[in-house]
Parts: sequence; C-alpha cells; structure tokens
Amino acid sequence: MSNLVLASHGSLAEGMKSALKMILGESIRVDAFGLDRWEQPQVILEEIIKLRNAEPDEEIIVLCDIKGGSVCNCMMQLCTDPKICVISGMNLGLALELSMISGGVSCREEIENAIKESKESIQYFDHTVMQSLTEAEEEKEELW
Repeated sequence: MSNLVLASHGSLAEGMKSALKMILGESIRVDAFGLDRWEQPQVILEEIIKLRNAEPDEEIIVLCDIKGGSVCNCMMQLCTDPKICVISGMNLGLALELSMISGGVSCREEIENAIKESKESIQYFDHTVMQSLTEAEEEKEELW
C-alpha cells in the first residue's frame, strides 16, 4: 500500500486532504503540507523524508499543486528514491484516483491511468456548450 502526500502553495494541500476525507472517510491515508504552515519548500521536503524514514517499506506518492512551482521543484529531489514518485497538477479528481491505488509507486500503469482520467474530467462549459448538449439530447429523443 502507498501513502499519498499532498504538497502545495498556500493551504491547498490541507483543503484537498479535508475534501478527500469527506468523500472517502477518515480511514484514508493522506498527509498534507502547504506553505501557509510549513513556510519553505525545503521544510516540506524534510517532513516527507521523516515520513519515509519512519516507514521505509512504504511507497509514497507525492502530489504537488503545479509543475515548475517551488514546491514541486523541491519535491523532485525525492525521485532518487525508487519508492517515491512525484506528480504535479493537483486536483480533487486526481487525488481521489491516486488515493485508491493499492499498488503504489510500482503500479505505474495505474498512476498513468489516474492522470489520464483526471485530464479527461477537465471540461469547459458555457451557454453554447449547454445549448449543444440540450440539442443533442433532443435529437436523441427524436430518434426513438
């Protein structure tokens, strides 16, 4: 089993953890580190290393808020450990998918599928899109 660690600017990680626990329950295994509390990416890195040292057999998936950001860039140092991977682009859909991966870092295919599903869930809606969807539904009903 793997441990999901959320790392972000501000309090995004802590908010994401709260949302995950609301949806999946208190038993979910997730840690959250945001710069509002931890102040420097290096401090977050040190906390994750402490987690790793406390449970050396556990795999860790680190989900960061944004590629190229100071937090993600700092967490990339963890990738020298074969039991740790870092993923950027934190959103609730991705966090949900990753939290349910049972195989951990070694299940690269599951992780890549979670990322793919998350990307596909990002959609744009406005009045023209809604009108097209409504028209498509009406046409579908006319066919039957």
